[in-house]
Amino acid sequence: MTGRTRPIRRIQLLLHDACRTDEARAEVKRVAQDIGMNLSGEGHATLSARMPDAEFKKLFPNPSGTDNALAVPEKLKPYIASISEAPEHLSFK
Repeated sequence: MTGRTRPIRRIQLLLHDACRTDEARAEVKRVAQDIGMNLSGEGHATLSARMPDAEFKKLFPNPSGTDNALAVPEKLKPYIASISEAPEHLSFK
């Protein structure tokens, strides 16, 4: 990251193997939205979300290490194996 504040944070959520069903996916989407994530995409094993920086800092006050790994919030632990912040992409204009 370049040191400047990112107004919107992009997050990647990896679903537990058992939560890769339509029913579980619907529930994890509901929970993620309830805690302030705006879902922006999904794959078979993942969900993508966006959050305003201020909300991100409330939910993830202590990012762990340099690998962009984040602590999984309690409400998502039954569904999510890991959460990471998507790396910032730089434009070479």
